[in-house]
Amino acid sequence: MIKIKLRELMWDKDVSAVDIQRATGIHANTVSGIIRGKRKNIELDTIDKLCKFFDCTLTDLLEFRNG
Repeated sequence: MIKIKLRELMWDKDVSAVDIQRATGIHANTVSGIIRGKRKNIELDTIDKLCKFFDCTLTDLLEFRNG
């Protein structure tokens, strides 16, 4: 199972969903769905934008949990 750690990054960096939307151009529904864990299919372009915005690596944003 892959966990998206967007909520944790937002908390650590004191960033709101609106901040992410404005800076990256990612649609509000997409950001909201990722935060709530409702989005299972996320485009690589979206992951790239989030990593650039947070200046983080892929492992900072995504976590693989076995089982």
